Amino acid sequence: MKQIKINPAAGLRFLCLVIMVCLHTSVQSQTKTAAKPAAKSAASLKSDAFTNKNVIDLHKAGLGDEIILAKIAQSKCVFDLSTDALIDLKSKGISADVIKAMMNKNEPGNSTATAAAGAKATVKSSSTGAVTSLSPELMNHVYVLEKGAQAVKPLEKAMAGKRTKNYGFKAVILLQVEGASSGVSLSADDIQYFLINTGGTSLPEVALYTLKSVKGKREVESGSVGTFEGVKTGERNQVALNISKLDNGIYKIAPDKALTKGEYFFTTKPEATATSFDVYTFGIK
Repeated sequence: MKQIKINPAAGLRFLCLVIMVCLHTSVQSQTKTAAKPAAKSAASLKSDAFTNKNVIDLHKAGLGDEIILAKIAQSKCVFDLSTDALIDLKSKGISADVIKAMMNKNEPGNSTATAAAGAKATVKSSSTGAVTSLSPELMNHVYVLEKGAQAVKPLEKAMAGKRTKNYGFKAVILLQVEGASSGVSLSADDIQYFLINTGGTSLPEVALYTLKSVKGKREVESGSVGTFEGVKTGERNQVALNISKLDNGIYKIAPDKALTKGEYFFTTKPEATATSFDVYTFGIK
């Protein structure tokens, strides 16, 4: 048998080549392994975004608008605001306040939810002269400032339904709220004024109604239509308001007369076709 001679230099070169291939393969493997956590992190960030589904889930769980709006303000949000998505949100009971906050959150630098949370007005107490910095955080929610108080108090939010009663030649439009009385009870002498944060620059369209308790509900006649008397509004059941700007989208709402004992609610102008809408209730004891 013929003996094969191996050149030592060639053998060394071959060994080096093998080592280099092994090292390259190891580095590639480590690079791929290191890349996996990064991809997982990106997916995790995406899954952490607050979405339409999260809003609906919180609403179904019975959490109020206050909590949902706060969550929107504090979260990284990715909302679907297409026409179909907005209709879906409305059909699932999501309020106009929350939908507006979702729409504004998607506009960089123009988050109404965030602006509402940061909006403040500096006011002077009429009774003590103390200067207080107030922050009505929820957009379009009505608050009350009581004399000597260091913070505003939110009124109770409820849903009012629109109902029609027919009396022969006349039809009466009623606005009804469940429950005989509000969970917020105030003393007329302690009310300094009410506030609302719209986040905008125009005076809000707000009405204050006096209510009657009827069979476990609070209701008010908001208008009527008669064959002989035509269309009438329920202005006799409204309290005239003086509305002025305080600061940074925050408006002062002052009834032009002292409120008497009874039940009341504020409402912003509802859509003409709406059968139910948000109201902000309180009682005077």
